[in-house]
Amino acid sequence: MSGAEKIVVVDGARTPIGSFGGAFKATPAHVLGATAVTEALSRAGVPGEDVQEVVMGCIGQVGPDAYNARRVGIEAGLPNSVPAFTVNRLCGSGLQAIWSAAQEMRWNGLDITVAGGDENMSMMPFYDFGARSGYKLGDRTLTDGTMLMLTDPFHGVGMGVTAENVAAKYGVSREEQDEFALRSQQRAASEVATAAFTEEIVAVQTAGRRPVTVEVDEHPKPNTTLEALAGLRPAFAKDGTVTAGNASGINDGAAAVVLATETAAKERGLTPMVALEHVSVAAMEPEFMGYAPTYALHDLFEKTGLTPETVDVVELNEAFASQAVAVVRDTGLDIEKVNPYGGAIALGHPVGATGAILTLRLAKHLVRADLETGIVTMCIGGGQALAALFRRV
Repeated sequence: MSGAEKIVVVDGARTPIGSFGGAFKATPAHVLGATAVTEALSRAGVPGEDVQEVVMGCIGQVGPDAYNARRVGIEAGLPNSVPAFTVNRLCGSGLQAIWSAAQEMRWNGLDITVAGGDENMSMMPFYDFGARSGYKLGDRTLTDGTMLMLTDPFHGVGMGVTAENVAAKYGVSREEQDEFALRSQQRAASEVATAAFTEEIVAVQTAGRRPVTVEVDEHPKPNTTLEALAGLRPAFAKDGTVTAGNASGINDGAAAVVLATETAAKERGLTPMVALEHVSVAAMEPEFMGYAPTYALHDLFEKTGLTPETVDVVELNEAFASQAVAVVRDTGLDIEKVNPYGGAIALGHPVGATGAILTLRLAKHLVRADLETGIVTMCIGGGQALAALFRRV
């Protein structure tokens, strides 16, 4: 976003990432989102009345989350006069929300916005699409809303099958996938990562009859071994290579960041972490969707003048190890710069929130490690990808 005033990330917060059917099984997405927004504003030192727009990414916009962003804003205690809108770019929704908020600031003259994403995959309903118009005779089958979310509509196959397609087409072995998955778990379990996550997380009081306070991520499996991963059966194809151990989880969670123009940040005495400098978008055949970040990254490098050697860190969403391995290899990324705290294979993938989670993690890492540039990138169901460049300010 060069050539105009910088849009900066001041601070942010995320909830713990819950396991499917875990602690957040009765806590709606907008409640998780509001918790993240409230804490993000507190950490940034921005009062709610200064916020001019709320933008949230959410895929499961049903029931209580049908107008997710507006509910988040009201639940977070923002004035009724603060507008809000929700975006859905599948796995890229959280990052798209940040980009959309930046566009609002750039084109509509806004000074401060809040953007992020939330998702409760555990609360996705089962559907009966024929019930509204009525049935005559015969049994009916319910359709799982979570599985619909994870199915390619163009070929009628789950995302796991697209991961198998990537492994076969781009030559990624089972061993490579398991090694990548182990690395994710080990990095997420490190003391450095634990400290980093503590900086990111805001505790959540769950809904339901027996509320509890959740303070840590539920999904990591720190005792994972290569032998255990190798013993898992293929999950999506009889002779496949993609397993539950080398794929991301189905999860619940939320994250939010506070955005400001550089001028507004200076006037209010805020201390921004990074500026959003560029966003690249790419698309390819839906059945190979996991490989799309390769094209988004190539586009970003071409348009910004950066190279895989000169970028300091990359947060690459680990939808599946097969696609992550292929993207890292075919873009020439240094694996040591990719996901220093592990990724979605270990931590989970609450689809609408992940882009915001990775943005927050990247921003804090750049400050903590005194680095200059970082990229957030992810594949998107349907054959798309986003890649966003952030720079220290």
